[in-house]
Amino acid sequence: MDYGRMLDLLADEGQLLVAATHDAHADLPVAGASGRTVGQTVRHLGDLAEDALSWLGASAESALRWELPADPGLRELADRLVLRLADLLAELVSRPPHDPCPTWWPEDHSVRFWARRLLHAVVVQRVDLQIAAGIELTPIDPDIAVDGIDEVLRVWFDYRLHALGVTATRACSVGVHAADRNWLVTADPAGTAVVSTPDVALTTPEAVVGGDPAAVYLWLWGRLPDRAVETSGDPDAIAQLWGLLRLATR
Repeated sequence: MDYGRMLDLLADEGQLLVAATHDAHADLPVAGASGRTVGQTVRHLGDLAEDALSWLGASAESALRWELPADPGLRELADRLVLRLADLLAELVSRPPHDPCPTWWPEDHSVRFWARRLLHAVVVQRVDLQIAAGIELTPIDPDIAVDGIDEVLRVWFDYRLHALGVTATRACSVGVHAADRNWLVTADPAGTAVVSTPDVALTTPEAVVGGDPAAVYLWLWGRLPDRAVETSGDPDAIAQLWGLLRLATR
């Protein structure tokens, strides 16, 4: 995805997320976010933005931790998130996407990693908050969804499971398809692997998951049930992929 578009989308999605808090109560449960409430979700995103600023080596003023009161209200948490996202966007805009920067993913040590990571964190949890608030869901742009599928499979399923030392109980292979992209996801007791090439379409995995890019994206993040996507083949292979992703992304 174009870096400038990524930053524009991060700004837009942040505004949608904060707007959703206007129609919600801090203690409302957020079904898809590991049992968090609305208030805890907003606080978590503020923490992510502060962490990203620290990794980016932002100026001392920008990277300074926001001192929240002992029991902050939702408005205070949302105000902190708005300012932290603004600080983050200002830092990202001021630097080229391939500017070297520490990250926790070995395959990308650049500023772009943090723009991408925060974009997908905000998109997924914007959906969570809109559902919790009972307001109409804003559609997810297909290019966000396709990029997000790649991120959750390569960064979380492949790398994060390895970092956690989590492996599959049996060998399985699942093809994931959305728009014009194909991924072959494999897992066994020795580890995991994800390949994304046109040749993936020519392989014969045990199962296939596909459909509308936004649906596949949210399904991989545990926000939609199986009926929201198109599945075929071995249901146990799909169940193992889904279960491993829950461990990787919790």
